[in-house]
Amino acid sequence: MIENLNLQLDLLDYTIVILYLGGMITVGLWIARKVRDFTSFFVAGHLMTTPLLISTLVSTYYGLDVTFGVSEVSFEEGVMAWFVYSRPYYLAILVTGLFVARRLKAFAFLSLPDIAEHFYGKGTRVTMALANFLYNLPILSIIGMGVLFKITLGLSEIQGYLLGASIAVVYTLLGGLWADAITDTFQFVLMCVTLAIAIPFAIQMVGGFEWIFAQLDAKYFASMGEVAPGYLFALALSAFSVFVEPALYQRIFAAKDERSVRRALLIGILLWAAYDWGVTILGIAAAAAVKQNLLPADIEGRQALIHMVLVSLPIGLKGFFIAGILSAAMSTVDSYLLLSSGNMTYDIYRPLFRPDMSDAALLRWTRIGIVASLIPCLAIAVYFQRITDAWVFMSTVLTATTLVPIMAAIFLRGTRKRLEGLLSSLVGLATVLLYYGLVTLLGQEQKDSYVLTVYWSLHTLELWREYSLFFALPLSVAGFMLGSALSASARRK
Repeated sequence: MIENLNLQLDLLDYTIVILYLGGMITVGLWIARKVRDFTSFFVAGHLMTTPLLISTLVSTYYGLDVTFGVSEVSFEEGVMAWFVYSRPYYLAILVTGLFVARRLKAFAFLSLPDIAEHFYGKGTRVTMALANFLYNLPILSIIGMGVLFKITLGLSEIQGYLLGASIAVVYTLLGGLWADAITDTFQFVLMCVTLAIAIPFAIQMVGGFEWIFAQLDAKYFASMGEVAPGYLFALALSAFSVFVEPALYQRIFAAKDERSVRRALLIGILLWAAYDWGVTILGIAAAAAVKQNLLPADIEGRQALIHMVLVSLPIGLKGFFIAGILSAAMSTVDSYLLLSSGNMTYDIYRPLFRPDMSDAALLRWTRIGIVASLIPCLAIAVYFQRITDAWVFMSTVLTATTLVPIMAAIFLRGTRKRLEGLLSSLVGLATVLLYYGLVTLLGQEQKDSYVLTVYWSLHTLELWREYSLFFALPLSVAGFMLGSALSASARRK
């Protein structure tokens, strides 16, 4: 069966994909006329309504990182991908919609580091902006596009990275968040519809759910799978990043009012859950296809969904599916390139070196930063073998650096102290980077990750690379408390 594996696109498929890409660039050119200043470019003039927010939130936050990340986990472990990897995010989004959004709309901020400077000063702003910059780099979608174009066009992964990112850069450069949001509306529909179409074809190809339930290993249907409890907890804990998610904050600041944000997030939870479940099914179907010798036994988890769908779909529908996958990628790449550029220019360069920067100069340098952000994307992408591991790293950096001081600023009463935010964010960021460095240098490679084994007496402790938040978050809390104590001591003197 593998000899007849047909992953190539037909002329009709290529035509559909090219028309889609051309349409996205056309939208960017059209929206460019609406951009008059930095506020309209970066937060759409604070005028986004519920329908636009639903489309841009769902498609942005669920790009190829989720599409390939969830299918990667379900291909290897089954329904655990939905129950452990995805489900905690729904609870975090619910809390954000009901409680965090209301507090944020009380301020006229443009970015998450704006909050940091307002409560803690410029030092904390810069530290959080650095963590935000690392998180906002669209590494996962860049990796996904490299995989996609390697399979469909025969390009190298680096060439695939550059091709996909170039398209996203063009219309983000032109229209900013307005172009992002309006194209996301189309991308949102396309990515959901094409995924829904692909599922029945894939299931039919492997003999239906009856064959899957009868022949696959029992672990595929266990909600916790067969993964180490500590690793499961690390995956679930990454959902804390939602509480300080820069893309969600940007949409909250861009919203017309708090009610629009709350409605968009609550509706979005249902759509995210359905999308996740569909991707989980396709990952399990790919595992069934491998067992039936319909797909190669050595296929990588991050490639499983693309292989499964391209093998099962007919000509024409393949093109629509690739366009849908590109929609998922583009909706994330453009949003996060805009945010990462904003971190460099608006959050770091402007307050530290050019506080009197004109609006026109800020807009110009933000556009330059969009292109510059691609360079570290490519450098970091080669470090991680699995999309899931890259996501855990990025969410850990963000959570460890920003969660404690930002939640304290929003919810705790009283005036915040500069040292509270600065020490909390610095300690959290330093802990993650140091932990990853030590485990990578001193540990052993295992299951596409690294594990450092610590021995004492008759006991051993395995420290996975993904466990860094277990240490970083408590130390961030300790840094916050230390800053509070030092500030109180200085006042008494």
